[in-house]
Amino acid sequence: MTSSGEGITLGLCLAALAPAGLEAALATAARHGVRVVDLPTDSTLGLVPPTGSRGPDDDGLRALLDRYGLVAGCVSNSRDTQLVLGPHGPHTDPVLRGSAEEKRRHGTAAAEHAIRLAAALGAPHVRLMLGVPDLGRWLSWWGSDVTWQDNVEAWAEAALPLLALAADLGVRVLTEPHPKQTAYDPASARALLAAAPGTGLCVDPANLAAVGHDPVAAVTGWGPALAAVHAKDLQVWRRSGEPRGAGWSRYGPGPAIRFRALGTGDLPWAAIVSTLLDEGYQGVLYVEHEDALVPTDQGVALSLTALRGLVPAGPAGGRTW
Repeated sequence: MTSSGEGITLGLCLAALAPAGLEAALATAARHGVRVVDLPTDSTLGLVPPTGSRGPDDDGLRALLDRYGLVAGCVSNSRDTQLVLGPHGPHTDPVLRGSAEEKRRHGTAAAEHAIRLAAALGAPHVRLMLGVPDLGRWLSWWGSDVTWQDNVEAWAEAALPLLALAADLGVRVLTEPHPKQTAYDPASARALLAAAPGTGLCVDPANLAAVGHDPVAAVTGWGPALAAVHAKDLQVWRRSGEPRGAGWSRYGPGPAIRFRALGTGDLPWAAIVSTLLDEGYQGVLYVEHEDALVPTDQGVALSLTALRGLVPAGPAGGRTW
């Protein structure tokens, strides 16, 4: 694992490279000078076969990583594991059609598989998106004592056996605050950490900025809980009418947003990186390409170039005046 300065290592999420296949994705990461990757196990991506399927086993995956001089900093699953808590209706049918119980079993098996694979590959982290039982709890309802805390408690109950398995295997479970998850903003993330001590955070400033939160504050004040950071840029549609062009979507009732390669959006990445340094962050900063306007290879190159211009290349000289 190569570091780029004060404890920050640059990495790459492989999800966007999935259409090319696993070996091509690893070759691309190596060609861009990255040594740490987030390896997704989502069945919808097909990069890593599920347990019992044909394809490279754990030793084969490790050998492939070694061939390209890479290490798995994190094994992840975002789509299958969403079915642990749901929603269990048509929203998640593209992942698996079936009853709520069938979906829960599928999501739990996928989470366990990701944890075991992380342990087998020596990855310190497994990032799991376990979903949310009831998005309607985001709002308060007159005369009702139902709150978002009920979702947090349901998450903790479902996650407990997964956290225990991960702890036994020496892997730390990370959750990523996201509008489709139980932890969707800083306050709900703090509630989840309190309900499930030992859980770590993977913070994506663009996801939080997309729903109105300050992207610099998003990486502030977490201490050891902050275990990974995702890096992409963001544009917000602030003009009248519907947005034009590719990649626009909405997170709830706010304005349309789209994610971009670093340096082509509006986020203050110089301030975000400086804040990570001030916070003493010593983890991986993973480029997550989700830009619909440029080819994946170009977007990865743009983002890595931007970060390499911001992350110290060696020990700083300190104050010079």
